[in-house]
Amino acid sequence: MPYSGSLVRQPANETGNAKIRSRQDGTRARILSESATQFVAHGYENVSVEQILAAAGIARSSFYRFFASREDVLANIIRPVFVDGLAHLKAISARDTRGVLHGIFDTYLALWDASPNALRLSTRTGGVYFELFRDVHMPFSEQITALLRRVEPEGRLRSGSAGYTARLIARTAVPVMEVYHRDVRFTALFHTTMSGLLLLSPAPTAARHDQEERV
Repeated sequence: MPYSGSLVRQPANETGNAKIRSRQDGTRARILSESATQFVAHGYENVSVEQILAAAGIARSSFYRFFASREDVLANIIRPVFVDGLAHLKAISARDTRGVLHGIFDTYLALWDASPNALRLSTRTGGVYFELFRDVHMPFSEQITALLRRVEPEGRLRSGSAGYTARLIARTAVPVMEVYHRDVRFTALFHTTMSGLLLLSPAPTAARHDQEERV
């Protein structure tokens, strides 16, 4: 069944107390962060609410003040990845193949910066749980494919296909990040590796072409 949002009423803000709101926001964020860490480390199916409570250092009542269930937590971890990612993709204005690809790469880097574990979970979660975020995943995927179709006629895509390239990005971007994320050259290495995987080598420069003609 499609995800319909939390079944729990969020804490009211009628009091206007900034400290209370800040504390509530902090508790909710801690639940999400600690849950994501546990889900990545042990697998979603192997993490109980009790483990989340212990990791976040909260009472059961605090958990259920914000979330209806573990599934609700999982949805609230993953859904922002695709919502925020789509916003980044829609801001890509480049019209050439390299520019479009680098815009897509920068989108993944921004999502990694926001939450590596959320991005990891977004690529590892499927099966029945895919329904928790299908409605936001599809526009994200479709936007990447649409961007690549815009530049497909240039003939620079190694596969020659926007569809294949989009699928390769979906399957390789996060694993490549995992390889490089501790390196100070992380961003440059990610861009270079993904470009090498997806782009054909550039054509000879005009200068080289002229030199060959003279020979």
